[in-house]
Order: sequence, then structure tokens, then C-alpha cells
Amino acid sequence: MTDSSSQVRPLRFGILGAARIAPKALVAPMAQVETAEVTTIAARDRGRAEAFAAEHGIGRVDDDYQAIIDADDVDVVYNPLPMNLHAEWTIKALEAGKHVLCEKPFASNAAEASTMVKAAERTGRVLGEAFHYYYHPYFDRIRSIVASGVLGRLERVEAVFAVPIAKPDLRWSYDTSGGSLMDLGCYPVSWVRHIVGEEPTVVSSTADEDPARIDARIEAELAFPSGVTGRVASSMLDPFDCWVSMVGDKGSLRAENPLAPQSGNRLTLTTDAGTTSAVMPAGNTYEHMVRCFVDHVVHGVPFPTQGQDSIDNMVAIDAIYTAAGLPLRGLTED
Repeated sequence: MTDSSSQVRPLRFGILGAARIAPKALVAPMAQVETAEVTTIAARDRGRAEAFAAEHGIGRVDDDYQAIIDADDVDVVYNPLPMNLHAEWTIKALEAGKHVLCEKPFASNAAEASTMVKAAERTGRVLGEAFHYYYHPYFDRIRSIVASGVLGRLERVEAVFAVPIAKPDLRWSYDTSGGSLMDLGCYPVSWVRHIVGEEPTVVSSTADEDPARIDARIEAELAFPSGVTGRVASSMLDPFDCWVSMVGDKGSLRAENPLAPQSGNRLTLTTDAGTTSAVMPAGNTYEHMVRCFVDHVVHGVPFPTQGQDSIDNMVAIDAIYTAAGLPLRGLTED
């Protein structure tokens, strides 16, 4: 938690890097959150940081990442750096007494994730993972339908996320912990874990490897302790595709675009009584997440995508890579 002074002024964020995700994931939604503000940004290229600050109304540009971590007017560090830098700079920020909101995927692998979570526990700081979808009422509705029993006993959950990503891009590089499972597939893994409410075992996994060690496409078959089976898939080659489906012994539910329902969504429920289909009113997922994170830091309201949940998501990702015959991200060659 923050000290009492933080409760009478906005929670102050500093951004590490002028990342493409930062405007929509943090800056724009924060403009709608009166209890938080961005005070500073730094990037490897100061010119990029200055252009970003000018465009988005950020008052200060710091010389480097360390300056943000050391700044007295920063309460929270937002880390949207390349995946291979998440652990290093998150831990530095935590040890400097800052809370951290870290972009997904949380770490390069589960061992890194565990080290990051232990650093948060040791320092008594908040370390959240920016899985924005979780905080939107659309995902609450999906889970509430499953929990209602209208589908009967849940038998299978499948989830897919595909987005064509042009080269060159850090997501096509092993050195930056890239791969479709890391950048895209981390969402389907999280969706199915939270819908089933259990941790999966990876039964099998196959990947299209291009270039070496990078999964351009990947698909995994999962099994859960309760007997539910699952499938997750992601691709950096195929057209946009984003959905999760749930099948029980009494019905099925398909949710289009659980990632960002503000860009379009549809829930289709089928039972013996027939099929109903509806669009859910959609506020912005990022705004829901930022509000919840700020309220967690200041008031202690729940922020579920942190701690063991972040570790468990990386454990599943690691297992999918291993089953596909690909190395875990973040490993160095001897």
C-alpha cells in the first residue's frame, strides 16, 4: 500500500520506454482516471521519449530508466519494455520502493516470474500483470454463465488469438523472448485457466518454427484435474481471430473477442432451449484495469492478475514450449 499522502493526490506513474502499447494501455485510459497521472517517461532514444511526451501531454522526460526508478515523484513504474527486460527492470523498480504494473507476458519464463514475485513480496510493493481483459464485465459475464450451471458440467474449453505481425519486429526475435505464444498465446492460456479455475497439464503441442526457436504458430492440447479438456492456439501469420468457447454436457457458449470487447463482441449461448446471441455494452478494458490497479494500490481492492497467477501462467507457457520441442524463452546458449 502507499502512504497516506498518496491518498490525497493522484497516484503518479512513470513509463519505461516509448512502447507502442503505452498510449492505449495506460496514457489514454488514465486520462479518464482522476486518481492517477503519468508524470514522466524515459526511452533508450531520448528523441522518441520527447516526441511521446509532447504528443501525450507528459510533463517530463527523464534521461534513462534508472532516473524514473529513482524519481521522488513516481509511485508506480509501468513496464512495457521488450519481454526479455521485464524481470530486470521490474525487480530494480520494486527494490527502489516503487509499485510496478508490468505488461504481459509477465516474464521470459516461470523461473523469472517467480523471482519477480518474490521481489514484490520481499519489498512489500505491488506487482501487477497488465491482463486488461480480466477487469472488464464481459469476462465476468463469461465466467458467471459457466458458473451458473446452464452449460451443465463443463467438458471442454478452447481459445484462439491470431494477429498478423510483420517482420522485423521484436516478437519475431528469440533474444527479446519473442514468439506467438508469448505475445498472443499468453491470453488464451490465461482465459482457459481462469474459466476452468484450475491449472492445466499440457498433453501435446505443435508449432510452426520460423525463424529458429520462434513459434510463428503454436497449438496445445490441455487437460485439467477436474477432467475438462482444452485447446489453446496463437499465430503471428494468420488473419485476426480472437475467441473462447466453452462446451458442457447441457450447452455451449462462444465469446467473440474476449481480449478487447470495446472493439466488438458477441456472446452466443446454445442449450436445449435454443440459441441466444447478444452484444454486451463495452467500456474500455484498459480503463477498467487501470482503475482497479490504482484502487488496489491505494485501497487494497482485489487485483487478481498478480503473484501466483502470473507464475502459473508462465508455467503453462513453459510447458507448451517444452512439449512443442522449443526452448524456453530467456535461456542463453552455452
